[in-house]
Amino acid sequence: MLTGTRAWSRVMAIVVLGALGGCDQVLARIDELADQQATDPAPAETPTPAEEEEVAQRPADSIARSETEVITFRNILRNEEMSREERIQALLKLDPAALQAPNSGAGSQPTQGSGPQARDRAPKDWEIANARRRVPVVMYSTTWCGVCNKARRYFEEQRISFVEYDVDKNASARAEYLSLNPRRTVPTIKVGNEVIVGFSEGAVGRALDDAARARLN
Repeated sequence: MLTGTRAWSRVMAIVVLGALGGCDQVLARIDELADQQATDPAPAETPTPAEEEEVAQRPADSIARSETEVITFRNILRNEEMSREERIQALLKLDPAALQAPNSGAGSQPTQGSGPQARDRAPKDWEIANARRRVPVVMYSTTWCGVCNKARRYFEEQRISFVEYDVDKNASARAEYLSLNPRRTVPTIKVGNEVIVGFSEGAVGRALDDAARARLN
């Protein structure tokens, strides 16, 4: 049975011979090898070991549990574990700037020439990349949380500055964390004005981009 590089090497050798000799039998052999290559099963790939999470044993007195899903503004409403009051509080804390952009001055409207003007062009990629690094990021975590390790590595690789609080050890941070996430799960990540419960690169990346664009407008 011929597979991979060996099979195609044989095919190429026969192609050269066929071109030189014009032999019908050689051309027939090419067709036969092509059919064999299409029907032979591919060799089994050696599985790559999954990356192990650096997870310590969860202490019995920890107030949090690890979050395996990603929760943002829209799916707070779908969370059946929350009471109505918890949903209201979570939504109020989640994105206070979502409904109305902040005014440039208390009770006043900006006039022409009196303040910064709106951009007349879309921000460039390099501007967004620079602004991403200035977005305030806070992560509420625990020492035993494996998902927190993934989030931490992501921020370090992307060179995103962030502040991290251990909710099992920091009482004031714990109060802030519980007001943002009544589910008591970690990580809970605040990116600008958006709160993300759990972690995925896509969700955090989108939040960073949105916050960066808001800073540039």
